[in-house]
Amino acid sequence: MHKKPQIYEGVGMFRRRIALFSGGDHSVVATHHAFANDLADEVVHVRTGIGVKKCEEFVVDTCRQYGWPLRIVEPPQLSYEQLVLQFGFPGPGFHHIPYRYLKERAIRVIVRQAKRDRLDEIALVTGVHRQESARRMGFTLPKIKIGSQIWLAYLFNYSALDFADYKRKYSLPTNPVKKTLGFSGECLCGAFAQLGELQRIEHFYPEVAQKIHILQDKARLLGKHCQWGVRPPKRKAPSPYDVPFQPMCVNCHAK
Repeated sequence: MHKKPQIYEGVGMFRRRIALFSGGDHSVVATHHAFANDLADEVVHVRTGIGVKKCEEFVVDTCRQYGWPLRIVEPPQLSYEQLVLQFGFPGPGFHHIPYRYLKERAIRVIVRQAKRDRLDEIALVTGVHRQESARRMGFTLPKIKIGSQIWLAYLFNYSALDFADYKRKYSLPTNPVKKTLGFSGECLCGAFAQLGELQRIEHFYPEVAQKIHILQDKARLLGKHCQWGVRPPKRKAPSPYDVPFQPMCVNCHAK
């Protein structure tokens, strides 16, 4: 059973403090802020299997530049391709499926690995800030507890201008994918794709577009929803398991 998010009222004695670095502008600011203020021990980047390689390269290069210890983790069970061939391409109402398998379960693994005792708490530092999409994804407070996971948004009250000012003040680098696509490119599951987004991917990152097109053909042969970035027809969810808290996809939802 999925644990519901709660207000975190603990004392902050964490076994491990992990900064989640997707490659976006907000996450690079939040990660820099965390290490500058001794609020993180390491960086974790989730390799979704359907992202732009240059985004991961940016994460690796940035961590090397600032001396942040980095760990890249992958989904422990189904890959993105396996998800699509089983469920079809996701849309807004079906976003919980890729989130559950590509991100949430990867986080569960790193938290379990970090714990030494059953009652240990693991801090997960994120660049989420107060906005409508954050609330829709369940992030309503700067400190949220889900079992052993303590989600911390130290810059929760920052505005977009505050993030830009911080990034400029410390001359933080910009993900090249952000410059071309308008977002980090760490996950291209397509659930919240905008009109024309696939065409931009085809133009700037044809190798990723080719992967999507091949997967569309495979899904079509299996009779699954086979259009990336297109809302699928209404269908019954594969299980009652829901994910009301999806902090790692706030920026995609904001699109």
